[in-house]
Amino acid sequence: MLRCRHLILWFGIAVLLTPSLAAESAPTQVTDVSWEADGLVGKVVIRLSGAFAYRTTASQSSIRIDLWRAQHTKWQDLPVNHPYVRRVYVNQITSDVARLRIYLKKPVRYKTFVRTDPAMLAVQIIPPWMATTGLPSSLAYEKLRLATGAGTTAVHVLRVNPQDPNLEIRPVLASDMVAGKETTSIIATRHDAVAGINGGYFAGAGLPLGMVVIKGKLISAPLPRRSVFAISSDGKAVIQSFDFHGRIVTSDNDALSISAVNRPPQAAGVAVYTAAYGPLTPPFQLAAVVRNGVVESLTSGRILIPEDGYVLAVNEADAGLLLQLHAGERVWMKLDLTPDLEVISALGGGPRLVKEGREFIPFDWEWFSHRLHQKRAPRTAVGITEAGKLLLVTVDGRSRQNTGMTLRELAQVMISLSAREAMNLDGGGSATMVVGGRIMNEPSDGRERPVASALIILYRSR
Repeated sequence: MLRCRHLILWFGIAVLLTPSLAAESAPTQVTDVSWEADGLVGKVVIRLSGAFAYRTTASQSSIRIDLWRAQHTKWQDLPVNHPYVRRVYVNQITSDVARLRIYLKKPVRYKTFVRTDPAMLAVQIIPPWMATTGLPSSLAYEKLRLATGAGTTAVHVLRVNPQDPNLEIRPVLASDMVAGKETTSIIATRHDAVAGINGGYFAGAGLPLGMVVIKGKLISAPLPRRSVFAISSDGKAVIQSFDFHGRIVTSDNDALSISAVNRPPQAAGVAVYTAAYGPLTPPFQLAAVVRNGVVESLTSGRILIPEDGYVLAVNEADAGLLLQLHAGERVWMKLDLTPDLEVISALGGGPRLVKEGREFIPFDWEWFSHRLHQKRAPRTAVGITEAGKLLLVTVDGRSRQNTGMTLRELAQVMISLSAREAMNLDGGGSATMVVGGRIMNEPSDGRERPVASALIILYRSR
């Protein structure tokens, strides 16, 4: 769990990493790549000589798998005769990262499976219409058609009982890493989710804009004043803003201010890049590699992020902040979040829509534009009822049949659904709801837009 105040955080292995990377000094090689098919379901099997880490990301035309700690990989080209897959390429893209790309004839869903002895990664290719799953009784979907100030629009409502011991509600990242984008349906299928909606705002490359906590680990720091949907260790859901203060404390008791977590550094501060970001940092003129709480080296370029540590990076003008560190020095990373909650899951968005059962939209205080408030658009929102039930809502828009909603109209919908607290999430072309593996709304782009995060419901046993 994430204890939000005066936290000393030691970052471990990110999700979808193999459990043992202790012998990372020994290079790993891709020894074989093969294709198997069982009717319309296909599978790419990657065999390796030792421990590895990986991440996957998918688009309409391909699935990309990056394998780091993988060296000296031989270039391969596998033509495939399959209704959904065209061919498979594998090659070495840096000295430490191999890349496998599955080129598609048409969009698919996929899942990954890992075996450690011997080391193997399998990528299962699934036609979208086959990627369905049953719904538990504690989850109910409803489609409404509601009036707006400009006509009518479709509203999709998912009611969830978070007290169901068999269900878990949590945010997830596209590719299970910070720097990436995938569609909500692909994210949901990959996690065996029974349902989900798109998540928070993001920058162009897929970097989350705002707070993200997954399984108690801070992946992205909160933005000042912005609303956050969070779940504490006792299962209680809240909507509120958080303040962040992070620092690196040296053995001399000096402190370096942390200006960003898994995002570019801000002036007069250092950025912390953890294994959750991905295999490599962006390029930097100066950075420090920290492993097991000890400064390993000062370096530059795109740096391989250690699973048992992190990388500190600065803007060129702030190089002096890191030059005071030296190899072998012990440092401590402290991340403070207020209020003091034991947060296990969090997803930033905004602005707030409902507070204590009444419309409350402080869009200017949360630094959102007047246009976002007034414009009718597709929307996504999350709400909490008086009884503690969760409401996941999407609104269709930007078509003749669906006008979309203003934030005020969305707030009134959330109140009508008995929300005591509610907040807005990323909307527009990002707005997507997936239930039982099916896309329930009508994405305004005509197809799903790749997003950086999603809020999903899944079985705990899976």
